[in-house]
Amino acid sequence: MGENTKLAIEDLEFEDGNQWPADLANMRRIDRRPTLTINLTRSMVKRVCNNMRQQRPRIKVHPVGDGARVEDAKVVGGLIRHIETLSNASVAYDTGGESAVKIGWGYWRVIAEYVDEESFDQELKIRAIRNAFTVYDDPTCQLPTGQDRDWLLITEEMSRKKYKRKYPKAQNVEYRRGQAGDTGHLWESKEKIRLAEYYRVNKTPERLYQLSDGTTLFEKDLKRLEPALAQAGISVAVDPTTGERVSRMSHRRTIQWFRLNGSQVVEKRTLPGRWIPVVRCLGNILDLNGQVRLRGMIRDLKDSNRMLNYWATCETEIVALAPRAPYIAAEGQLDGHHEWKDANQKPYSSMTYNIVHANPDDPNSPVLPPPQRTEAVQVPAGIVNARQSAKQDLMELAGMPHEPGRDTPGVVVSGKALRERQALSDIGHFQYYDNQTMAIAFTGDILLDNIPHYYSTERMQRIIGEDGVPQMVQINERVMDPQTKAILEVKNNLTVGRFDVVMDTGPGYETKRQEGQEAVIDLLKTPLGEPIVKTGADIIVRNMDFAGADDLADRLLPTNEQGMQKAVAALPKEAQGIVMALQSQLKQAQQVIQQQAMEIKYKTNIEQGWMQVEREKNQTGAETKLHDTSIRAQTDVFDTHVRSVTARDVAEINAGAKLIDSNQDRTHEKELAKMTAKAAEKAESKSNGAAK
Repeated sequence: MGENTKLAIEDLEFEDGNQWPADLANMRRIDRRPTLTINLTRSMVKRVCNNMRQQRPRIKVHPVGDGARVEDAKVVGGLIRHIETLSNASVAYDTGGESAVKIGWGYWRVIAEYVDEESFDQELKIRAIRNAFTVYDDPTCQLPTGQDRDWLLITEEMSRKKYKRKYPKAQNVEYRRGQAGDTGHLWESKEKIRLAEYYRVNKTPERLYQLSDGTTLFEKDLKRLEPALAQAGISVAVDPTTGERVSRMSHRRTIQWFRLNGSQVVEKRTLPGRWIPVVRCLGNILDLNGQVRLRGMIRDLKDSNRMLNYWATCETEIVALAPRAPYIAAEGQLDGHHEWKDANQKPYSSMTYNIVHANPDDPNSPVLPPPQRTEAVQVPAGIVNARQSAKQDLMELAGMPHEPGRDTPGVVVSGKALRERQALSDIGHFQYYDNQTMAIAFTGDILLDNIPHYYSTERMQRIIGEDGVPQMVQINERVMDPQTKAILEVKNNLTVGRFDVVMDTGPGYETKRQEGQEAVIDLLKTPLGEPIVKTGADIIVRNMDFAGADDLADRLLPTNEQGMQKAVAALPKEAQGIVMALQSQLKQAQQVIQQQAMEIKYKTNIEQGWMQVEREKNQTGAETKLHDTSIRAQTDVFDTHVRSVTARDVAEINAGAKLIDSNQDRTHEKELAKMTAKAAEKAESKSNGAAK
């Protein structure tokens, strides 16, 4: 029995509630003392496991080369999600991850099963291995997922009826080898027989040749395909320096599977793919001096939980199992009152006692006080502190030191502080989530390696999108030339191309959908809301959590062009033809309706144009008449005004002229009078001079 297995069994027993040392528990049972178990270890384990379930990693596929296309990668990714859904892969992932958290390692496997009893088609399934001790792994493998192992063995049980039906010539001998944790099946049963599955990597040495087109072939395959390659113009590459064909010694790797009973091989076959299809998920690993030690989180919590159990038991013993506090009474006070004897067990509404004087012989002496209960037993402060310290140590060892209960009463803790506290708790045990992510990624690699072998025929296949919506697609669909019947291309070809696995971590689709729903509702309140509703109403409704959301989204899906194409693609091929024919007829009818509408609109526009011209013509004539009438009226008024103004002005001018003429006449008369007076004065002066 290995040391890892022995300690792992003890860890599982402890997590299951067997937390007291056997000798100490027996002693306390003999003394009839309690052995309480405060199983916080299980709670801490469940916290880590449930956090991993909430953020279960998801497989995504990217094209790498060899003819792989983005469209093919989407189909392969949808096929992997279909395989996970069909086989309830979450059970396998959770079982293996929880086993890694508890004991340090866990397993799940990938197998192939026939689609039904009447089919030769097989489908891949992901199955859980509930008991990790039934797996016997290659101790020399180094990678955490077991990718580099050379062998592996798994024990199993099969009903004896099924065993005889499948292997009628095989001996009825059980496989009896086993280790701790797998010994419960070593006893022979009438209903079941114990068998073993053995995987082995077989490496056969063989020379590998490089071809002129860059591909490679082993020597046996080259001899078989050389004529066909020559017709295609492909030959073995030649080294220009040496002139020799490019080759090297390699090995052909095959996976062999055997089913064993206790004495012989009852079934065997060669499996496709490069790896043994069993995935290992590790917890904590330590290589100490060549000895590999595996452990989960339980082992570090055991001592703190034992301390918590011990101090909780001590506290219970002191408080609950200590004698009841007695009553102290004077002699004679309780005589005749028997209720005082069981006052610690029965509730009484009232209790009476006898009045006793301090001096029984003196009735005037003071009366003694009534009976009094002594002080109850108190829990020592050291025990209380020790219990709290043990609990705190356990929480810190579990990676969860910041519990909400430790907050100061009355102090409000912000949302940012709570998120930071949760982040610290996640960091404390993040290695388990990271190891599970690597294990699921290796599961994707195994599926990619096996899909070309099990999904190589042309058939309708269900795939599932990232949003969880299923869709039927035609895989390996050969498109042929109708005349030459030559294959032009193969749509959704799953037999060629190299793909790579990329893990999508963080909250799952359901959590992201809730967050996205709130964001979209806020976005609909903005100006972008109208175009979003027109182009993606079905997506918005499908992401909402209410009864009938998917049905309503399905009805809204055909309301936009992309949704209609998606809905048609999910139909069978015959239905697609009918829908496409109806769409063609509808398109033609819409074109006719559109053309007729354009003609009606054109004629209507012409008639409206002529009517507008007539209206404008009539309106122009009326306005012209009105304008002429107005002009005439204004002209008459102007003429009348001009005539009146002209007559008045002429009269005024004539009057002014007359006035000017009279003024001129008076001025002329004055000048003439002055000249006459001057002439008279000159004549008079001449006559006076002559007289002298």
